[in-house]
Amino acid sequence: MECKLDLEKIEKFTLKGGKYTYKRREQTYLLPLPTREPERAKFDKGFSTITGAVLRAINDKNIPKDANQKNIENIMNMGKFNDEESEEIFKYFVENQISEIENSNVTKFNQLEYIPFTENEKERKGEEDFFTFFYDFYIANNKEELQTLFKSLSEQDLISTILDLSIKEKKSKKQAVKYKNNFPELQQQFLADIKTLSTNPNFLIENISSLFVHYAFIAMAQLIIQTNKLTSFDESELSPIYFLLNWEKASKWRNGYKTGYKMLLEQFDGFFAHEHALNIVGLNTFSDKPNQYYHDIHQELQGHGPNEEKMFIKSIYDWMNGFYKVRNGIDDGLPQYVDKLTLDDAFKDLLSVIKKGISKEINSRYQKAFEAFISKFYRKNGGSLGTILSLKQDQLLMLVAVSVGNSSNRIELKQLWDELEKRGVWLDHHSKEEVVNTLDKLNYLDKKSDSGDAQYVKSIL
Repeated sequence: MECKLDLEKIEKFTLKGGKYTYKRREQTYLLPLPTREPERAKFDKGFSTITGAVLRAINDKNIPKDANQKNIENIMNMGKFNDEESEEIFKYFVENQISEIENSNVTKFNQLEYIPFTENEKERKGEEDFFTFFYDFYIANNKEELQTLFKSLSEQDLISTILDLSIKEKKSKKQAVKYKNNFPELQQQFLADIKTLSTNPNFLIENISSLFVHYAFIAMAQLIIQTNKLTSFDESELSPIYFLLNWEKASKWRNGYKTGYKMLLEQFDGFFAHEHALNIVGLNTFSDKPNQYYHDIHQELQGHGPNEEKMFIKSIYDWMNGFYKVRNGIDDGLPQYVDKLTLDDAFKDLLSVIKKGISKEINSRYQKAFEAFISKFYRKNGGSLGTILSLKQDQLLMLVAVSVGNSSNRIELKQLWDELEKRGVWLDHHSKEEVVNTLDKLNYLDKKSDSGDAQYVKSIL
């Protein structure tokens, strides 16, 4: 079998009006980050708009984007009132309740699904992309299980009943999965954490969006780090990302500075090249599977044999020195094929060439979308050190809650650090001391050993 780039498909994918374009998302979806500023999600209401969309999708509800604006009129038309005064009182109640839900002030779990996307049409595209990323990554494979779990938490209240009756609801169409989950263990950890939080419905309502945004961020951050490893992408191991606590003082020597935000930005530099390159190498003659990352392609080629792998490597250099060179008006300086080159070498050379062609504007807008997400949910101002990746107290307590488990559980303090790392959070020694102090002040620490030196963390749920 011939293992090469599919030149015909690549030409069709990259050319627009005879001009080469650095498109993405033909064969592979990578990150939910826009390259147009107006489509950047601002998350003015936090992550609750994404949470609402996820819960609607789990329950097969397709609520119109402008439902909450239009359905007050529908509700009033459905009602029968004794007089104008009772009609006005009821209208005030409905308007007030819908406004509360739109602003994420909910008291019942099933009200969460009525939190709408933003009204701004362009910004809504950014929110919808985050929803798709999160749903595909964590929900799609567990939909039925979560549907059953959340149904048991539903407690119908007056406003939810009214909204259910007023919206001409359509079953949501099943959409094809766009994004791939490359971290199955992280997906299972998310599922376990949702089940844990559901043992305390009030805590779940207050913290579900915090849990969702945490797992969305860890998925993106780990994808960035692992994709940069090319064929050495590790689906079973999370790479350390260090956080500081929001009230701590940052220092250059702290891991939270060196291996936190600073490290992520270094990893993210020029990352858009992967968005384009993965779609180039994914258009090949030996696999039509979507979302093939570098390590996936490597595994496919190993199944075909070393000669076929060399054939594919050579086709990458032939494409760069042929089609790409001509279409981009490059005279010389492109890397050349030699027999000793590995698949990793070919991918590195391809990325190097593509990076030079992508405009500064695309790279800048793409990176700013990632920075804006971090600034919204994880930013601490480190003064001269700039932005620091940090956890607020409510984020910390949510993570401790799922780490310890339900109300009858307790774990040794040293186990807590392992549990946090399973969820993508690393802390240095000084941050761990701050966690201990915080838990102690809130009475979540216990000494139960005979010697008194073993500390236990009590359940928050």
